[in-house]
Amino acid sequence: MKKLLVLGLSLLLTACASVSKVGPGEVSVKDQLSARLDSAWNKVALPNNGKSEFWTTDGVTLDSLVFYVGIAEGEPLAEQAGRQDKQQARFRANMPAHEVVELYGSVISEGGNSFKLDRLAPAVFLGGDGFRFEYTLLRKGDEVELKGVAYGAVRNGKLYLMTFQAPRLHYFKKHLGRVEAVAASLKLRG
Repeated sequence: MKKLLVLGLSLLLTACASVSKVGPGEVSVKDQLSARLDSAWNKVALPNNGKSEFWTTDGVTLDSLVFYVGIAEGEPLAEQAGRQDKQQARFRANMPAHEVVELYGSVISEGGNSFKLDRLAPAVFLGGDGFRFEYTLLRKGDEVELKGVAYGAVRNGKLYLMTFQAPRLHYFKKHLGRVEAVAASLKLRG
């Protein structure tokens, strides 16, 4: 029953989205970042995606690479359904890395998913100081354990965050090298 529910939600999501290829080569992310891709991804344009851009290779339930681009002071990372405006978790330019992780965890835990931070460390991202974290997410709908990795940095008071997650068995390892290459190639445009 749960698998049918996830399949149904995936089909509904796909029906409401348009898909286009990005890469290989130099590509733009939300007109603010550029990345050099060795192979193509599928860009999924979802309604009301705000300041985020969503890519996948094998499908929305099997892998997702999400870019949160230029989140300014006081803005939510993503709109959380069912929460009033004042209940939305919001970015602050002086947030330390662990609070950005908590902000992301609150968004991704929406709907009953279980988020657990596995590791947080400084990392080079967007050509300067940033952070990298790894996490585990238990997806409520089908109880699949997802593994995730994310890179983040604050530039000019705005948050730039790239996250990747996929089922721990097979898909995470399958795409991790490509994801790391995307992270290393990302640059602010202009």
